[in-house]
Amino acid sequence: MLDIGAWDGFFSFEFERRGAKRVLAIGTFAWDRGGLECFLFAREHFKSKVEYQRLDVHDISPSDVGVFDLVFCAGVLYHMRYPLLVLEKIRSITAGQLILETHQLIPAMHEHVPMIRLFPGDEHAQGGGFPGGFPTKAWVRRALDVAGFARSEVVSSTNSRWLKKLTALVTNVPQRGRLIVHAFTR
Repeated sequence: MLDIGAWDGFFSFEFERRGAKRVLAIGTFAWDRGGLECFLFAREHFKSKVEYQRLDVHDISPSDVGVFDLVFCAGVLYHMRYPLLVLEKIRSITAGQLILETHQLIPAMHEHVPMIRLFPGDEHAQGGGFPGGFPTKAWVRRALDVAGFARSEVVSSTNSRWLKKLTALVTNVPQRGRLIVHAFTR
């Protein structure tokens, strides 16, 4: 099992607790802000065997990390400069299933159009050193197809989606929410 963007390792340790034989946690920018210290403390506290590696997800490859039956990627995609490339990289190391959690763009209309909103100055506003981009649900599903996943299914979307669409219509500003998609290699 691979946890991309592990931060403090919460999900990594939970996957291990639930019986995953091998868990690898990878992280980059979040580990620069205290996440790695929390991860290492928890790893020692739980006497965990979760492996960890600092690696930019843009550079991930089977030769660096191996191939995994289950890949978990939460709160990462909207920070990436090249989100489609990241999905292709993730597909190259996924042998079974990807669980992807991300922000989604909720426009007033045309939600079925694969769109992504880029925040090119977001790295300064958020102090994170990254651009930000929120895709529509349609973009995420189409990008997973293009990246090479055989199929995908939306597991969870923002509960208040219709209220957010109405707000977007009235204010002429797309809204955002959370999205969880499962993608499969076969």
